[in-house]
Amino acid sequence: MFSDQPRETLRTWLILVVILCVGITLRLYHLDKYSIFFDEKSTMVISQGIVLEGANQKDVFSTLRLESSDFWKSPSLDYKPNLVLRSFTYNEIYTPKTFTPAEFWSPKTLKDYFEANNRSDIGNSPFYYLLLHYWLEIFGLSDFSARALSVLFSMAIIVLTYFFARRFFGVNTGLISAGIVAIEPFFVAYSQQARNYSLTFFLTLLATYLFLQIIEGKANKRNTLLLYIGYILSAGLGLLSHFLVISVLMAHAIYAVLFLRSWKGWIAMGVSAAIALSGVTLWMLYGGGQYTLYTLNYQADLYKRMAETRPYNNPFGIILPATIKNVFHESLPIFTDLVIFTHGMTDNLEGKKNVILAVVIGVLLIVLSRSKKRFSLPERLVSYLPFLVLLTGFAIYSNHRLQFTIVSVAILALSYLPDVFIKETSAQRKRLWLLLLMALFPTIFLIIMAFRGGHTHGLTQRYSGFSFPYMIMLLSLLLQYFWTLRIELKIILYVFLTAQLYFVALKMKDFYRDKSPKYGYYDPARVPNPYYAAAKKIEATYQPGDTVFYPAPRYEILSEMDRTFLPYSIQDAQLTNLYLPKKAQYIQAMDIYQVDKIWLKKGEGGQSVDIMNLRGLRYGSQ
Repeated sequence: MFSDQPRETLRTWLILVVILCVGITLRLYHLDKYSIFFDEKSTMVISQGIVLEGANQKDVFSTLRLESSDFWKSPSLDYKPNLVLRSFTYNEIYTPKTFTPAEFWSPKTLKDYFEANNRSDIGNSPFYYLLLHYWLEIFGLSDFSARALSVLFSMAIIVLTYFFARRFFGVNTGLISAGIVAIEPFFVAYSQQARNYSLTFFLTLLATYLFLQIIEGKANKRNTLLLYIGYILSAGLGLLSHFLVISVLMAHAIYAVLFLRSWKGWIAMGVSAAIALSGVTLWMLYGGGQYTLYTLNYQADLYKRMAETRPYNNPFGIILPATIKNVFHESLPIFTDLVIFTHGMTDNLEGKKNVILAVVIGVLLIVLSRSKKRFSLPERLVSYLPFLVLLTGFAIYSNHRLQFTIVSVAILALSYLPDVFIKETSAQRKRLWLLLLMALFPTIFLIIMAFRGGHTHGLTQRYSGFSFPYMIMLLSLLLQYFWTLRIELKIILYVFLTAQLYFVALKMKDFYRDKSPKYGYYDPARVPNPYYAAAKKIEATYQPGDTVFYPAPRYEILSEMDRTFLPYSIQDAQLTNLYLPKKAQYIQAMDIYQVDKIWLKKGEGGQSVDIMNLRGLRYGSQ
């Protein structure tokens, strides 16, 4: 029904250009207005082969003295590392020393990059860090350039969504899908983070696009070989961009079990999956992921312990035990935010009675929409009944009246999803099943892992964000199906779902004000990067003979991989040096007597100049 759409015309391409202009505008707006937060700090240093807290920079920040030790009294590790992290035959005594940016930027080896990835991000995302390293080599190291790589792949998602939907469901579906992706707050938010997410979402969408073409088997031999190669590369590099891409490949396997009927196809897909998995396997055996499994197991035990003992007061945020109630509460927003019709509804809708009433009205609307001929009432009155039901609910709700009304309409809207399946051909229904599977399985996978691990820490939207393009394509088909309904239903669905865009815009406004609870809530909002500002002030102020001092706050060691060689954090010094000239000879030192202030001591007379007070400005590192 929906696949018989006209081919592209000049109007089609003009609409797509407008969509892309909207998308790039939303993604570039305020791109570097707010400071990097903890995850982005890790990104910046890892891309330069530096371990956060300096495990591979000991000679930069300190001098080493060895002292004999009663090694037989030293505690043993509960795992067997491939590399010696600490000596048990002598004590390593590190004494702080001064350093310069030139020393900080001393050349790094491949081993340094592996260690940085391993210690600062558990060995995850090596392909992303490789790309980012060379991207920053070309465009310079800055918050804008680091985040711009995510913008690039987020824009690529818009384009690929169009081609995916157009190929399998028609031009109109492609345009509507691309338009929703362009304004979807989730994609906009993660395009503005110097993290792996936009790259990963793009690679998994590309892998699925190629996978579906392979399964349908309509290409010639040469093109089929290219499809397999493309699938292996996109799936394999996806895994090397984020380990949770495994949930996408598992969804592919489920779909293949259901719809692949060729032994040759099974063998080819099995070989392709094995090759795709080989990259991440080699990385864990010989690359920077050697401690990944150990760290993941350690984190799982730690999060479970936090959930059982300190669910609301721990370094990782709220972590609850994985009871049915807690898992439902944490996963419900993930499912509702997948649907732009209900995006953000769980954040601020208050009152159980209001929720129950909205659901009841939604069900009543479904009954009315499908039972018109059963009412022995005048046809005009029957047509007015859905409006009367909505108005009644609107008058009863105690708060957020319009939003609760939209919830009821959204329930009605989603009830037509089976109709979309029924109206389609058998071949198209298989494609729809793939969309539905890809839309739901990544979150189901997180739920299973939550119960398995005993905590809710992993139940977060970014870990199942692979699902968005497929749900968006389903919604695009729904929006077209609504046009075939009775006039009163059309009015209700299109008017109220359009009104929902106002609330989506409010969410975007919160995001741009750095007040979004979903995408990094800070109160007050973050300032521009204080480390960049400090570096620029040092450049403008420093004279030969001066010394720059950095604060030395205590650093909480949560695992062996977090262990540092000094009893305090050097993170502030590291992050400031990222933005200093690489060949500069500024004398710098750690000030072990205070924890917040970067300051400069003038060479003559010892006059002090305040550079930056970091209290409250570390964003995730406090």
